[in-house]
Amino acid sequence: MEILLNLKNRICSLGIPLHAAFEDIGTDKTVELWSEIFLNCGQIMKEQRLDAGSAWKKVISENRGLLPLEQADWDSINDFGELLGKSDRLNQESVLDMARESIALLEKKAEEAMKTKGKLYRNLGALCGAAVVIVLI
Repeated sequence: MEILLNLKNRICSLGIPLHAAFEDIGTDKTVELWSEIFLNCGQIMKEQRLDAGSAWKKVISENRGLLPLEQADWDSINDFGELLGKSDRLNQESVLDMARESIALLEKKAEEAMKTKGKLYRNLGALCGAAVVIVLI
């Protein structure tokens, strides 16, 4: 996921504080759906002096309606927030790499589900159409 790579570069390579890195990513218009989440998280960390995990949980719980994800996906996203800002740069880099792998797996599962359910709904549509034709005859 490009957002996590961007976050990793800002935190680990450039040494930007986590709240500022979140705000920078939030102002980037290429991350559309996530921009508000990252921007709010950075602002909450700065204004309310919350740690990254608490701010992340708060923002995620407030913005669940923005993204159509399943409960397991939300749990993974919450777990990611728990690990942010709790270690030095080297360990933070490992956390972000691990999160990227986890999200890649979630994306793969979502693509497979889309293919499977897409076939199901297309076949169901064809069968419903055939049923309507039979009823009309």
